[in-house]
Amino acid sequence: MRRKVFLLTLLVLNLGLQAQRFNGFIYSDFSGILGARVQPASIAGSPYKWDISLINGNAFITNNIANLEQEGETSSIIRNIDNRKKFLQANLGLGGLSAMISLPNHKAIGIQYQVRGHVSGNDISPDFITQVNRFTDFRFLNSMAENQQGDLAAAMWRELSFTYAAVVSDDGYNRWKVGVTAKMINSYGSIFARLKDLDYSINGSGLGLFTNFEMDFGYSANLDPFEEFDGNQSLSGLPPKNKAGRALDIGVVFERRESRPSRKSAAGTRLEPDVDYEFRISASITDLGTMEFAQGDASTSITGLRPGLGLDIDFDNLLSGVSSFRELQDSVSTFALTEGIDGRYTVTLPTALNLNYDYNFGNDWYVNANALVDMTSLMGADYRLNYLHNVTITPRWEQSRKAVYMPVYVNQLGDVQLGAAARLGILTLGTQNLGALFASKRDSFGFFFSLNLNQLVANSKKPYCFGTTRGSGVTRTKRTPLYKRKKFLFF
Repeated sequence: MRRKVFLLTLLVLNLGLQAQRFNGFIYSDFSGILGARVQPASIAGSPYKWDISLINGNAFITNNIANLEQEGETSSIIRNIDNRKKFLQANLGLGGLSAMISLPNHKAIGIQYQVRGHVSGNDISPDFITQVNRFTDFRFLNSMAENQQGDLAAAMWRELSFTYAAVVSDDGYNRWKVGVTAKMINSYGSIFARLKDLDYSINGSGLGLFTNFEMDFGYSANLDPFEEFDGNQSLSGLPPKNKAGRALDIGVVFERRESRPSRKSAAGTRLEPDVDYEFRISASITDLGTMEFAQGDASTSITGLRPGLGLDIDFDNLLSGVSSFRELQDSVSTFALTEGIDGRYTVTLPTALNLNYDYNFGNDWYVNANALVDMTSLMGADYRLNYLHNVTITPRWEQSRKAVYMPVYVNQLGDVQLGAAARLGILTLGTQNLGALFASKRDSFGFFFSLNLNQLVANSKKPYCFGTTRGSGVTRTKRTPLYKRKKFLFF
């Protein structure tokens, strides 16, 4: 009863709280080395003797700024018109060869390599983001907007991470695990924009009367040579890397060992499960760190409006030909006071607190509740990459070689998404938003996959050479008596 009360309390407290990474699957013990991305302690006492991810990928985007609408064979982006604060969240990950191995005494080590990208748009005022580049739309004529604000940051980086995890206490009933992941990070660049204050009105002809304009926008210096920023080279492939940085994940897990009787095979022998807990409670802090960049040459601060100019501006035509940061700086400087931004700036990694509860009903049925709390506001960086506060609840049916996951995701803005995933043998495939696959109007989309090779601990403990449990995830604990064992291998 107390366990049910705890689960209900966890859900109620965090339901108002967007990590959409391998949603649902990543919280399982059978996620192997990938599970260390959200909980480094999870690989201690893993059901796998070893687990190798040959390749894995995750992509997700969601927003309330615009929808992708499909009409016949054509699709178009339609911006929403409402008074809600706007947001944009996207993350991309592509993992190369990664592996974990279980060590004696329920310890484990792991190594991962991946390239990650992240975009965060937060607290964006609705009017300007809806009206920009279409002031002449009849719906916006003779309107006024004040105190427009918003933050946008994006970055791409690669990371090489090393994980160590161990069971530090196990009395046969209660088990504690701890884990830590150290990361080496090389960033490929970043861009940012911060609208501090914007006040304007649109007259009956679609011209903007600006009364205040304060904004910073820019990018990292390693992007200077490329056309989209300030140079003349086309950007193809990944840009040169910035200087290396470091980051950290830490985690702790408590498990209550299951007390229910073990299942038996058709032959009447007892079968030990790979997952032997009744319930599990865990907490972790992931992506604890920041990236540092030098300002690009066209990084700009808009400090106000030029005095003495007529302020009725054809804003749509002003931005229509802009295709680079330098051109944006030149266009804005015709009516606003601008100055270059020098020095260095910092961007957070998407630092988050993960709170997780997992309950084993037996007979291969589980339910998982995970709450993610954004912690980037505590990092003290100039710009932040973040996830929205969210809760994911995942019922799952899961065996060692096959599983089905049905995650339900809710973020702090009330967006609800039903995902789906399946695992069969070496392949895991899923989507964070099942409805987006069939809807004609989409505000989010995502998918993930992984190819893993592994060996279960139970397989490595088979009591004799010829058994029927290969690949089953369970082992016979009733061994053949000595007097019945063959002394020779082939007769």
